[in-house]
Amino acid sequence: MTISKLALATLISSLFALPAMAAGIDCAKAASTSDHMICADQTLRTRDVMMSSLYAAAVKEVDASKIKQQQQRWVKSLQSCTDAACVRQAYDDQIGFLMTTKGGRRVSTNLTTENTDGNEGDLSIFGPIDGLAAVSVASTFVGPGGADAGDVNADNVSGVIPLKDGHGKLSADNCSIGFDRLNAQTWRVSQSGACQFANGVTMQGIYRRQ
Repeated sequence: MTISKLALATLISSLFALPAMAAGIDCAKAASTSDHMICADQTLRTRDVMMSSLYAAAVKEVDASKIKQQQQRWVKSLQSCTDAACVRQAYDDQIGFLMTTKGGRRVSTNLTTENTDGNEGDLSIFGPIDGLAAVSVASTFVGPGGADAGDVNADNVSGVIPLKDGHGKLSADNCSIGFDRLNAQTWRVSQSGACQFANGVTMQGIYRRQ
């Protein structure tokens, strides 16, 4: 996936106050340590494409100024990275944030689930691009006391995962979240291990397109 010359020119013009990396890295002009790490790693370059596309969508919406300010802070934090793991995590965090914006949701596939155990979940998927997909899943648990009594907990998780034949897995610590595309409208999210989500919250369920 590439950004057209016209789209790229429009994006760059809207970012005149930001470091160039906000519009996507130009490996022909790589300068910083983080630049060189990104250009040497295909998975990081793919993340850069994802981030740039999501950012371009996000700044078209009403919160553009806040998103630009947040992107400035992110670029500075990214450029302070001294190893690929730091760069990868920085991209995953920023992609996860951009997917929650109005523009990010507009360009992502969005699905919901409502389970009998009191959980209501939202799943967003961006991509895949070059075999990677960005996923963001959030769930809210309403306990037996009800929302009016404040018996509500919520949690979320996001990341960039390899996605092959509609199957992928997001792992963190001792928690594993599986993503399986059942058909064009439906995904199954599974959960295993010791996932330290808020009390009562689970991400698993059958998610359907809105």
